[in-house]
Amino acid sequence: MINGVIFQKDHNGKYKGVEGYNWYLNDLYQELLGDYFDEYIDKSWYSSDYVDVCNEETFIKNYIALSQKEHIKFRILLCETARLYPKMEHNLYDARFIGYDYAYSGGSYYSAVLNDICSKRIKEFAGFSLNSHELFEKLEDINKFVEMRNQLVINSDKNLFEKGDFLIYKLYEIDTSKFIFS
Repeated sequence: MINGVIFQKDHNGKYKGVEGYNWYLNDLYQELLGDYFDEYIDKSWYSSDYVDVCNEETFIKNYIALSQKEHIKFRILLCETARLYPKMEHNLYDARFIGYDYAYSGGSYYSAVLNDICSKRIKEFAGFSLNSHELFEKLEDINKFVEMRNQLVINSDKNLFEKGDFLIYKLYEIDTSKFIFS
């Protein structure tokens, strides 16, 4: 199910998954954005049915307009997960599939793909192939990674792996060139 979007400052790196400088305007516009974010987006801390994404069009448009006002180069990730909430109509934006990530449902959006595979930190994952966005291209491949990672978490040094509320994200990048506000 399409859940919603994550705003991320564009860092021009190869990895294009959910871990990054997300929700970068929240500190700059705390009074304008912070309360809304806390009430409607930052819900995964309180319920495992939620992923921390936005599905509200007005908030999305405001975030885009403020990003452009501040001359911030940004990306918008459209996220599809197994979480029940929030839900979003998938046909609202022109988006292209970029791959699968395995990350926290919110907070830092810590990505096991970035930190365990891209970093080359875990040698057992060297055989996994990632696409040009340093994400998995196929669902069956990320499922194999998750299964292997779960076994390694059980059988390895307790401090080797980050543990937490991970989920698979199917990610699309929204074409932001069409969003021009004055």
